[in-house]
Amino acid sequence: MGIKSFHDLDVYNNSYEGCIFVMKKVLPRLPPEEKYDLRDQLSRSSKAVPRLIAEGYAKRHQKYGFHKYLDDAMAESN
Repeated sequence: MGIKSFHDLDVYNNSYEGCIFVMKKVLPRLPPEEKYDLRDQLSRSSKAVPRLIAEGYAKRHQKYGFHKYLDDAMAESN
């Protein structure tokens, strides 16, 4: 079985599930005073990881394209 799209990548699927978990379970439990700081940052970074993986997969034909996006996704997850 080959890889035909980014949906076939385990790293994409795991990061997408993590994004959903953060949105549904973590963010609602944060205190209201964190609405514009921690909540905003967690929301943006958790959504960025699967997006960067998918975008990198689209540029996998470039010599360092996919690698750069994976590095960016790792930075967002950290």
